[in-house]
Amino acid sequence: MAMKEEAGRQARPGNRAPVATSWLFRLSCRLLALGVLGLGAAALLPLFHPLWPLASVAEHFAFQILLGAVFLALLALALRRWYWLLPVLAIALIQLWIIHPHWPAPGLVVTPMAEERRLKVVSLNVWYRGDSYQAVRDYLAASDADVVGLVEVTPRWKTELATLRELYPYAIDCIGADHRCEEMLLSRHPFTRSGAGRIDGRLPVLAWGELALPGHGPVTVAVTHLVWPLLPADPPGLADDPNAVVPADGLPHLAQAEQAAQLAAGLARLPRDLVLMGDFNAAPWSRIQRELRATSGLGNDFAAPSWPAWGPWPIRLPIDHILARGRARIHAFSAGPDVGSDHLPVEAVVSLVRP
Repeated sequence: MAMKEEAGRQARPGNRAPVATSWLFRLSCRLLALGVLGLGAAALLPLFHPLWPLASVAEHFAFQILLGAVFLALLALALRRWYWLLPVLAIALIQLWIIHPHWPAPGLVVTPMAEERRLKVVSLNVWYRGDSYQAVRDYLAASDADVVGLVEVTPRWKTELATLRELYPYAIDCIGADHRCEEMLLSRHPFTRSGAGRIDGRLPVLAWGELALPGHGPVTVAVTHLVWPLLPADPPGLADDPNAVVPADGLPHLAQAEQAAQLAAGLARLPRDLVLMGDFNAAPWSRIQRELRATSGLGNDFAAPSWPAWGPWPIRLPIDHILARGRARIHAFSAGPDVGSDHLPVEAVVSLVRP
């Protein structure tokens, strides 16, 4: 009888729980270790861009690395693996230090001064392959924007957007004149001067126009589009082109760095009071973006996750920007709704101080 009771106790499922728990515990510890090592590698990878330029791509994912570090820190606490907690917290703090100047609370608004003139600005990548024409038209019509900057505008998109002419009677673009031109500016206010095309014959394309605002003086608005951070720089013969601007030392050897340097040179010839918008394919804390701001005098203290539009908020990257300099300043910034593109629009309220 005693032998039967002992056999019954051994057969009970509950007696196997410690084995199962031990297996799950060991698996969780191994996943924690792999996660910490992987995040550490991702955080350090941009430092190796002089040897491998594409390593710099990891810096655009600083926010995602931060979220991963927070998750692993919680896992380390739950597993009581204190020796993994310190490196995870170090990774999290470094990423937080990198991104915090550019990530205020969503929809942050700074109260404008009474003497400032306010403009609403919208920037949107409509997507080459997109066909959400009606959704984009409805969004722009309801946005109450004074100025709209669009990129990846094909001839078909230009035709479809022509119905907005009553709301935005003034437009600047070079679509059709250059196969690489896909930037467009729309405005409720007339332009006193304007231009559109490659900068000194080189990419990127810049479309710009000067608005005369009575009582507040002129302000220039512009839109551009930089290439992905996945394309290598031009071959060494770049210096043979007299119109080429060589990027600063210390930047990743990428085509995006070359285009950003060319853009800064073009912006230097525009008036001081400027609002620049577009798809920069770069997070604001990236090396190339920081160099662009330093050389152009533009400010960019705001970020909003805008790509890919179909992804949940934690995985989206803040690569669409609106920047300002001179008497123009941004005091409200946020991402807009999904309009069928692979990017979300970004919206800003820009104020212009009296001269």
